[in-house]
Amino acid sequence: MILGDRDSRDLWNNCPPSLRMALTFERKLPIILFFVFIVLATIGFVFHQNTVSLQEALNWEQHTQKKTLQLDSTLTATIDAESHMRGFLYTGNTSYLELYEREKRSIATQIATLRELSTAHPSQTPEIQRLQSLVSEFLLVTDAKIGRRKQFGAEQAVEEMRIQDTKGVMDRIRGSVEKLKGDELATAQTRRQNLDNNLYWTIWILIVTSVAGVISLASANLMVWSEGRKRSAAELALTEANKGLEQKIDRRTAELKVANEGLTRSAEEREVLLAKEQKARLEAEIANRLRDEFMATVSHELRTPLNSILGWARLIKTGSLDEDRAKKAISTIIKNSETQNRLIEDLLDVARIISGKVQLESEPLKIVYIVSHSVESVQPTAALKAIDIEFVQNRDTDNAIVDGDRDRLIQVFTNLLTNAVKFSSNASTIRVSMIHGEDSVIIDVQDEGIGITPTFLPLVFERFRQDVGSGPEAGGLGLGLAIVRNLVEMHDGSVAVSSEGQNMGAKFTVTLPLSARRQIRMTEESFERLQTNL
Repeated sequence: MILGDRDSRDLWNNCPPSLRMALTFERKLPIILFFVFIVLATIGFVFHQNTVSLQEALNWEQHTQKKTLQLDSTLTATIDAESHMRGFLYTGNTSYLELYEREKRSIATQIATLRELSTAHPSQTPEIQRLQSLVSEFLLVTDAKIGRRKQFGAEQAVEEMRIQDTKGVMDRIRGSVEKLKGDELATAQTRRQNLDNNLYWTIWILIVTSVAGVISLASANLMVWSEGRKRSAAELALTEANKGLEQKIDRRTAELKVANEGLTRSAEEREVLLAKEQKARLEAEIANRLRDEFMATVSHELRTPLNSILGWARLIKTGSLDEDRAKKAISTIIKNSETQNRLIEDLLDVARIISGKVQLESEPLKIVYIVSHSVESVQPTAALKAIDIEFVQNRDTDNAIVDGDRDRLIQVFTNLLTNAVKFSSNASTIRVSMIHGEDSVIIDVQDEGIGITPTFLPLVFERFRQDVGSGPEAGGLGLGLAIVRNLVEMHDGSVAVSSEGQNMGAKFTVTLPLSARRQIRMTEESFERLQTNL
């Protein structure tokens, strides 16, 4: 029997109300469940994409670390090759040649590895080729020096060491390495930014899909509740049962709300943890780079005088030196020993200051005698460069008394004057002046040297810092001024620096508080005691 449209409508209208409600509910529920399935599938897909992105980011991070390590290893091998070349020039010992050849092979291996690691970044290929050319140029120069040393003997060593034809190449190699490292770190930073953006949008997608899921569930719950109301109106006997069902639905809604808040909180906590991890990783990279730079600087600065000492000592041991060359050898050994001792003392002073083990033996001191003593101790070094040290003082400053440690204050002004002599040109003038303030004394040390660049001026008193534009005469570990600042601050004073720029000189200003007993006239005996202490 075939029913027409009118018959179908009549049949539907004649159905009981509960049956019609059930049919409507059964039509709507699959649609809602299908939508919930789509939401869950979207969340799963987003989580999968997020996992893939994190794995890719981790792989790129490992690639960046490996490439940075290879660049540092290449630079270290080049520095070691130069050191072994100098060792051979000084001593003629063939064991240095074996070490030199080993470093050459190591450099070739490092360059090859860098080329492999750079295949993913074609833009870095020209700079890698430039670095390889610079290294080849450096090795040609060092090979030529070694060849001339072999051909002309020990007398050529002095001439070879005087010719600083490897420094320029080494500076360009360092610049190329720093450029490659900077490019790599910039690329890594870009990837991190992209990962942050992906995570940002992932979180928003999760929020939107979660809200959609909640709305879908709420709609389903509302539908169930609505259908229950209709059923309760149609069937009075099920009223109490529907009330219980409504309570369960309400509890479930509350549970879902709490769960949703927990998911939102977890996403925020995950974002905070990721930011902390990235910050810690960046700080670790900076610490590793500073550690490597510090180790390279310390090893180079300590090895240079040691190589000279060993070279001359071995020549003396052979007994082949005449009297004049033997005197020169002994003088060089003493000078380099003093240099190495000064470097070690600076390192020890910094270690004591950091660990808080520096103890000041404070006593009332006439600051004018402290400064005079420092000027006199630096005069011989200044005389070698025909530098005139002018010490300007007056009656007011003659009676300025401070409470401090005599040896440490002498160390402060000796360091400042030594620094001024180091960076001053020949036949220039260094001016030392003192001003008696109301409750402090101000000491200025001004030179006519190479000055300080504006970018480096805020970093002058930091440990292991040296201006890259200070030239080859800088040397050292960059500790002298850091020690000055710490010692002055331990005396409740302050130190400042000013410079109008390169080749405009620099002025260091030390401010020390006057002793509380500065108004008491010194007896003749105490005056003599101060002179004796100095």
